[in-house]
Amino acid sequence: MCVPPQKNPVVQKSGAILRGAENPSLTGQQSCLSCTPLLARRQIHASPELLHHSNTTTSINTVTFTTEDISPTRKAVNITIPATTLAGYEKDILKEYAREVRIPGFRPGKVPEDLVRRQFAKSIADELKTKAVSEALRHVTDEAKLEVYAIVSAKGAETLAPGTDATLSLELDLLPRFELPEYKDLDLPEEPVDVTDDEVRQAVEALRNHHARYEIADRPAQKGDYVKLAYSGTIDGTAIKDIAPDAHLYGTQNATWEEAGADPDKAGAGIPEIVAGIVGKKTGDKAGFTHEFPADFAIDDLKGKKALYATEILEVRSKTLPELDEEFFKAVKAADLDALRKQMRDGILSRKESEARAQRRQAALEALAAKVDFALPESAIDREGHNMFLELAELRRQQGASLDEIGEKYEETLASTKEAARTRLKTQFILGKIAEKENLAVTSQELSQRIVYESHLARVPAPKYLKELAKDRERLNTLRTWILCNKALDLVIASAKK
Repeated sequence: MCVPPQKNPVVQKSGAILRGAENPSLTGQQSCLSCTPLLARRQIHASPELLHHSNTTTSINTVTFTTEDISPTRKAVNITIPATTLAGYEKDILKEYAREVRIPGFRPGKVPEDLVRRQFAKSIADELKTKAVSEALRHVTDEAKLEVYAIVSAKGAETLAPGTDATLSLELDLLPRFELPEYKDLDLPEEPVDVTDDEVRQAVEALRNHHARYEIADRPAQKGDYVKLAYSGTIDGTAIKDIAPDAHLYGTQNATWEEAGADPDKAGAGIPEIVAGIVGKKTGDKAGFTHEFPADFAIDDLKGKKALYATEILEVRSKTLPELDEEFFKAVKAADLDALRKQMRDGILSRKESEARAQRRQAALEALAAKVDFALPESAIDREGHNMFLELAELRRQQGASLDEIGEKYEETLASTKEAARTRLKTQFILGKIAEKENLAVTSQELSQRIVYESHLARVPAPKYLKELAKDRERLNTLRTWILCNKALDLVIASAKK
């Protein structure tokens, strides 16, 4: 439920700048480093003068910088690092190299610095750039009391060299600043959960249908039979598969099964006119059906259009339900009809209770979001929107869409995910602050349990999944984030009005 970790967020801890999160550990208690970076850094309350006044200039330890507001959550920072300061950084790096490197003819720690500089020039230069940027940024965040969410851009480090002053230009996205609203004693709906006898009866019938036998019928299809057919649709002579390539169900099917005469509102039912029209048709029959798509149909290219479908019946199978007898009870692992009904009732109750919990959690998130408003970091919105696009893209891929079809709608789909991303991020930041205020933490046991659960979902052995996860700091932090922010949400729900 919390904010996914950035690839290069600045996290301040014990006076040092770290890129990303700390090296992940699976032992001991861990805070969420991304629920909000405040959980992994000492808390700093920004001074209004520094945060809201543009063109602020500050000098600390010979490093000077100016800040300028780009938006409520983004700042431009220009930093000047004097040549003397860079020389000091380089000297520290050279000393470290001289202690660590091994060069034939020299004792450990006795390698001359000029030889070290020549031998490791590129590595030293790269390390100098990293150290200079990190130290300068630490000074800026300390002095200006900035709570950084992500480094959006950084320029100037590539030209940094000893002997001259260095100028860095950064754009930083900041954590949103807001007062945590009251999150206890929320008025959340809690409807009683009940299971009716009719629901149990329907569940038993559904189980019988699941165990039904389907036998080839050499006769016209009757209501309830399953019919294998092929069909293709056109609109004004143009194939629907060309008009709406993603609408596979409404375009062309070479071999699909339909329940003859099924209720159009039944889950999984196909095109109503076809489903109703195949009653009375036998194998080999061909027929045409007309279907008019509603004006508010979900697929824009088909809204309000009239389609003509050409169908061919490939096979008819009759359905025979099993009797409620000893053989059936044995197959479904029930002693008798009463025991089966109890199984069905317990299963329905468990599902309803799970749905009620999910609704209550959603109600809690909506209630929290309604209590406070604040600007969000644009980089967070972009990232979350992209992640949601990937989720939708994977769903469409599983439904049969090609990568080209998904790519064609990238901009349109991404735009539609942005608003949903804003809503999700807002609640993530709120939950992050709740977790911080309540001193919530993720224990090693909680992390291990979640890793085992996810390994089962991924169908990967837990040791192998853990090994892969340990190499991916971002995934591990995202996992901690999910656990920690769900703990915060659990706390909110537990403290709601009874």
